[in-house]
Amino acid sequence: MVSDRERRVWWLSLASLPLLVAAAVAINAWRNIEDCRRRIETDIAQGSDQLDYAGATWRLETVRVIGDGRDTQVRFPGQMRLVIIRMVATSTGKIGEGWGQCEVSLTDTKGRRWLPLEVSLSNDISRDLEPKNEPVKGCGITSLSPPEPNHAAMIEEKFVVPADAVPALSVRLSVAALRPQAIGFPLALK
Repeated sequence: MVSDRERRVWWLSLASLPLLVAAAVAINAWRNIEDCRRRIETDIAQGSDQLDYAGATWRLETVRVIGDGRDTQVRFPGQMRLVIIRMVATSTGKIGEGWGQCEVSLTDTKGRRWLPLEVSLSNDISRDLEPKNEPVKGCGITSLSPPEPNHAAMIEEKFVVPADAVPALSVRLSVAALRPQAIGFPLALK
């Protein structure tokens, strides 16, 4: 038989369950909001040829647009384009872990934002376009072993974007340690 004390503890436990669930939801929501806030880039330095950021001098090396028959004979169905961005970073000092959570994105004048393709898909595309060359690493992989002082590293990211966005695109780069600061380069594509 169940004693009165056990019954009271059971009811008290049952009554406290909604409070505990509400507290867990609130804590998780707060963490998600903080994480989102840390990822927002609000202070973007724009440059046309090179910018200093995160212990390196960054410059836009090449930009390719594939899918409309200009760069290659490849034509994509619909109005999508593959944009390939190559950037070179020359280290100005010891970077260490300063490039952690390196993120490259494309934005347009309407405020839309595109993130790069997944690493294995990006490597497959690189092998199809340049079968004799080793694929260039992206920003996230390069951040694991950044260049030594006075050495350069090349990164490459690929994006699928709508054709109407191509003329208004700019590339943006940021690292976790310096967000909300970021750098950007207009692509000036036609």
